[in-house]
Amino acid sequence: MKNFLERNGEKGITLIALVITIIVLLILAAVTINLTLGERGIFRVAQQAAKNYTNAQNRELAKLDDLNYDITYVTTGSSEKEWNEEKQVNEPQVEGTGLQPVTIASNGNITPVAGNTAWYNYQKTANGTVAPKTWANAISNIDSEDYKSYWVWIPRFAYKLTKITDTGGEIDIVFLKGTTDNPASTTSSGKETKNIVIKRASDVSNDGAQTTQENGKEIYIVHPAFTNESSTNYANGGWDREIPGFWIAKFEAGYVGEAGTLGTDAAKNSPVVYTTTKSWNGSTETETQNNYYGERSVDSTNVKWPTFQPFRPSFNYIGISDAYELCKAIDGSENNGQENPYKLSRVDSHLTKNSEWGAVAYLSYSDYGQGNATEVTINNRSAGGSNNVWAVTGYAGDTAKATTAEFNLADLTAGSVSNPWYSANGDNASTTGNTSGVYDMSGGLMEWTAGYIVPTVEGPYRIYHGKFEGSNTKYMSKYSNSDKGQFGPNNYNVDSNKKRLGEAIWETSSSGKDNTGWFNDNSDFLASDTPFMRRGGTYGNAASAGIFAFNRFGGYCDWLTGFRAVLVYE
Repeated sequence: MKNFLERNGEKGITLIALVITIIVLLILAAVTINLTLGERGIFRVAQQAAKNYTNAQNRELAKLDDLNYDITYVTTGSSEKEWNEEKQVNEPQVEGTGLQPVTIASNGNITPVAGNTAWYNYQKTANGTVAPKTWANAISNIDSEDYKSYWVWIPRFAYKLTKITDTGGEIDIVFLKGTTDNPASTTSSGKETKNIVIKRASDVSNDGAQTTQENGKEIYIVHPAFTNESSTNYANGGWDREIPGFWIAKFEAGYVGEAGTLGTDAAKNSPVVYTTTKSWNGSTETETQNNYYGERSVDSTNVKWPTFQPFRPSFNYIGISDAYELCKAIDGSENNGQENPYKLSRVDSHLTKNSEWGAVAYLSYSDYGQGNATEVTINNRSAGGSNNVWAVTGYAGDTAKATTAEFNLADLTAGSVSNPWYSANGDNASTTGNTSGVYDMSGGLMEWTAGYIVPTVEGPYRIYHGKFEGSNTKYMSKYSNSDKGQFGPNNYNVDSNKKRLGEAIWETSSSGKDNTGWFNDNSDFLASDTPFMRRGGTYGNAASAGIFAFNRFGGYCDWLTGFRAVLVYE
């Protein structure tokens, strides 16, 4: 055999070579199988590539959707991008703002939330783990005990207001999709929206007898606070573009520092310097009135930054001009080198306008809030002037129109003041009847709102008026002045401003004077000698205080007037 193989030039295979060959083949097979089916194999790589392609495709589709929304917004000024179909309301706008979404338990405890956690529900029935009628809440600078501030989301809506008596009526609300006028499927009273028609305030004729139907369908008015009114000179207190909602301070402005002490170490300077520190007694200017922090001087003392949280002495002794400038600086855009303690961005902050106050009042009065014919309870707690403190944030009376209940600041420090905001009676002082709503809108201090008329007579208030000269802006509403004063069967200036809608002024007051607002709330519209607006009443106004109350004033400092801010997403 050997000779035969050698004669033919061939060599045989030894057993060892055969074994080695088989081993090599097995190794190659293993490598091939691993390359094909292993963790990084061809099939796995192909599967991952398919997934990557699908994800990329989905991202591109999302970008196309965003682009489509952007194109729609540019061409029409509106889109439904912010709409949450499941919750039938616009998503609260928090991305990039520094606002931390939170849930608030019935005992007032705060829990930060993230992602898709259920943290709000504006409907009347429970949704997931969120209780019914839970308005969205967020906190700016949540890590600061001194300056963390609470905010509540007011989503875009249209409303139908019906007067039943001079001091009461009904309000029905329908939420609108994104920045459009497209309605949700039903209203707060359960009406199907196929049976209603949505109109703009500028398209509704108002001479005191508002048209309520069109072609057999009920008319609902897009609340002007959410609309672009730049082309109509902000005729109803609108904004410079369509917006899906706004954030309003949950509590009126408060002083920083431990309750019962001056707390000046914790308080930080804002870039705003006091332009006035004096009040007026008739036509006589008084001496400077000290505030919670002590003495102040015109043009040299910086206004301290406020905080918007419960259990704080309410921020008083500030004129409307300084409150206006202070609120505009809260968003961090006008700090002039001063530390801004709110850590906000991508928002436009300003003093609450009457349109925005009205939007909160109307939503509260609907079934998405406390409900029709349910009055928000007064915050009647007062320190009686101790340390220049007259009111405190986040408390409630035993009844809606309770008279003043005084407390000692030491009791506030000890936490022994009754009816805090999260108690049973405290809930009644909220716009929702629970801890998710807005507080201090009845009682506490009267609050400046950004509304005025141009005075036609000389007076001390002229020095507070300079910042507001000119026409309406998105930050300030200028009202018509009839130059007839405040007397007569009606307040004349109300008659000349009745076409303004959504402000909870003429729509909810039968005459604009005396206590003729809904729930018999105070109604005193602007006049030449008192050209600036205040809302809500004070802790001591009892029967005349309320969310529909409005009052005129001279614009200077006093112990009974405070303020709150609003944020619009940019």
